[in-house]
Amino acid sequence: MLLMPVSGELPFPDQPRSASDDASFARVWHAQLPQIAIPFMGLPGLTVSTGLVGRIPVGVQLVSGRYREDLCLLAGEAIEAGGTPSAAIDPASN
Repeated sequence: MLLMPVSGELPFPDQPRSASDDASFARVWHAQLPQIAIPFMGLPGLTVSTGLVGRIPVGVQLVSGRYREDLCLLAGEAIEAGGTPSAAIDPASN
């Protein structure tokens, strides 16, 4: 079982204008590598909400060995039971 960040940065806004140039796109791409690499390697992963930073939802990513999705679900259940419950975010109020 591997516990890792979901992203190298806090979540980006939807359709960020800053991703229009090459350097900004590269920044977004590199920050999202934890989300890209795991499925590319064929490993099961699960993202679990752990709370908010201000109004921004954050969490952790759980990764296990091949065909061990059960471990991700068990660990995710334990993390959710001990953490802050997730809440819906109203995108219109942001």
